Amino acid sequence: MKLFGNATKKANDKDNAKIKMVEVSQLRFDRDFKNVFQQENDKVAEIANDMKANGFDKSRPIIVTEAYIIVDGHSRFMAAKKAGLEKVPVIIKKFDSRDETIEYEYKMQLNSRRLTDGEYFAAFLKLDEIRRSNPNAQGSSDEAIGRQLNKSARQVCKMREIAKKADAALLDKIQNGSVSINKAHEMIKAAEARKKTGEIEVPVETSSNTGKGINSDSFKLGVLFVLSELEKGRKKSQILKDKRIAKLELGELNLSEEDAVRISQRFGIA
Repeated sequence: MKLFGNATKKANDKDNAKIKMVEVSQLRFDRDFKNVFQQENDKVAEIANDMKANGFDKSRPIIVTEAYIIVDGHSRFMAAKKAGLEKVPVIIKKFDSRDETIEYEYKMQLNSRRLTDGEYFAAFLKLDEIRRSNPNAQGSSDEAIGRQLNKSARQVCKMREIAKKADAALLDKIQNGSVSINKAHEMIKAAEARKKTGEIEVPVETSSNTGKGINSDSFKLGVLFVLSELEKGRKKSQILKDKRIAKLELGELNLSEEDAVRISQRFGIA
């Protein structure tokens, strides 16, 4: 099975292309797919208001599988329920496998809406999973998935690296939209560079293992101690082994990430 192109053509060949009116209660979401692409409440409300006034636009039927699982038209379906419609127009498409169905769903979403970085990343993970499970897949996976997502192979490569190296906290930030794919990749590369040069990885937004923070006076004393030891000629590695410094944790001071990195690099404390 090839991705998108032939698979979609195959589905279209088997499609009877006839619009059928079915009860709204018969239709259902693919839960995994719905969790990836969140429907916009404002958009759903706008469509629902139009349906109340003008009915369901039959030129844009909902696309469903033979089991009445929605593959395209999620917002229209939700709007129809909100508008109180009992029946909606659908076109039934036949697919050979669940993977083929999911590929079609992604294709329709990518063609019809502007995705967030979190949605692009989730789409990459799923399409990569499908491709890896396909023994007949040929060519560069980054290029193939890039064509599916309308992204460059380089951008797909970044997402692949993020998937391998990002921790749960960073992945969550990508999903909720607080960190872009490019920013996440920059953060990972910066952390690797610091590790390679022997610089200290600074914990940000973490809590102390002891559950006790340090106040600003303690921090100032710690900085002065480090300065004093550096002036004595002690090396950073020696200072870091000092138990008095080991107790200091920059993450407890609510510093910005930039300040925490700058201070730790300047004074050699964790």
